[in-house]
Parts: sequence; structure tokens; C-alpha cells
Amino acid sequence: MVNHRTLLMLIITATLVRDVKAEQPPLVLLTEATPFTLTADTSGNGGEATAFVKQLLDNAQLDYELTFEPWKRAYRKAQSNDNVLIYPIARDTAREKQFRWIGQLIPVTYYLFSLTTRDDIKVVNLADAKTWKIGVVNEHIHHQFLKDKGFENLQAVNSNYQNIQKALLGRIDVFPMSDGGLMQLCSRDDLDCSSFKPILRLDGISNGLYLAAALDSDQKIIKKLNDSYQNLVANGQHEQVLRQRLLRIEEFKRHWPNQNLAVAP
Repeated sequence: MVNHRTLLMLIITATLVRDVKAEQPPLVLLTEATPFTLTADTSGNGGEATAFVKQLLDNAQLDYELTFEPWKRAYRKAQSNDNVLIYPIARDTAREKQFRWIGQLIPVTYYLFSLTTRDDIKVVNLADAKTWKIGVVNEHIHHQFLKDKGFENLQAVNSNYQNIQKALLGRIDVFPMSDGGLMQLCSRDDLDCSSFKPILRLDGISNGLYLAAALDSDQKIIKKLNDSYQNLVANGQHEQVLRQRLLRIEEFKRHWPNQNLAVAP
């Protein structure tokens, strides 16, 4: 039989373990499988976002479980659960108060793209694009943006690569995508970037890609994450790890200077 002293020690131990877990809950890290989050098997390129986020969490001495999920599912989990991190997530006015923003991974500019051969597609403002079949990635920032602007002719898929293929097959006319995202997909999947052209810049959602936390996450964890991010920026690790994607953005600017490209606010 367990005597009173032993029973008391067991209760105290259980309480201490419970308090420790309450003080620092486990973190769930969510992302989708893209060239920015996964390293390509053949080229070894890509995966910069995951490499940096892992370094940030290790630097903060936080335990976590990394899960790759379709974006819509990951996004909803990050909205409805505590102590969940999500990346790379675009930031805009609508999302501002829905998450705690840890830090920017990279700057980003979104565009509407069409095939270079589609001279019939004339878009000088956002309203012009409503007449065309548009491919979007389910619940990505550009999907939410276009829905909010009253777009109805949207075909949602799970990846940017699917939209590129659909455009090449003539199943959609236009698709939104970021500058660095397009360049990295062209590199990884041996696509010819000259097959596409930006036709409208989407300034309203071009505010960078971030690591963010669920709104009601533990404040001590948020502080550790913020401090770790600032340390990695200050010591140059942020730029070093994400340099390849930053170079993709510069490559995009050289390929399409876009001085006279129409802009959607």
C-alpha cells in the first residue's frame, strides 16, 4: 500500500509536471508543401522558409511538431487553436488582428499572370480581370483578396504549380502569384518563365510573408519567438538562410522590370 507521505509526494510531483506543461505548452508548426518550405529532391534548392523557422525555434529553445498540410486546413487550425505557428503567411489589413506576427521572412509582391501568348487578355485594372477564368490557391491571400473584391469566376486548387499547369493547358486564363514564388517554381520544375507575363500588380496584398502565431498563444512563448527573430536578424542569419529566395525576387525584377505595369490597390 502507498503510505500518506508517498501519496503526498506523488500529488506534488504531478502538480509540478502539470504546472510546467501549463507554463510552456507544446507548439504545433504548420505549413504547406511548396518550394519555399520543402527542399527539392533533385536540385537541393528550396526549403529556405522551413530552414529559417526551425533555426528560430531552436534558438528560442522551444519544442515543436512540424506538420505539412493543405493551406486551407492549416490556416483554419491556426485561427482556432492556441500555440499554433503558421508560415509563410501573407499579411494584410484583414488578417492583422487575427494573428500575432512574429517576423517577416521575405518581402513579396503579388501579380496577376497570363501566358505570354495571350494577347487577347487586356487588364488595366482589377475590374477587367473579372471577365477571365482565374486560378487561385485555396484560401491563400490572393484568393481571399479576390473574393473580397467580388470575384466569382475563381477556380481553387491546392498549389501554385497546379495553376501554372492549368494555364498552360488553357483551363484558366489568369492566375495570381508572388514574384519569388514564380521564379522558384520555374527553377525547380524546369518551367520556362518566359511563357508567362505579369499583367497587373496587386499592391493591396503585397506586404511580405511572415511567421505568425495563433492569437491566444502563450505570451511567454510569443516573447521568446520575437526575441529569437530579432537576434537572427541582428546576427545576419536571417539574410543568410533566406538569401536564395531573395535572389529569386531580384531575378524577377530583372526579367520583368514592369515600369508601366498597371497596379491594383
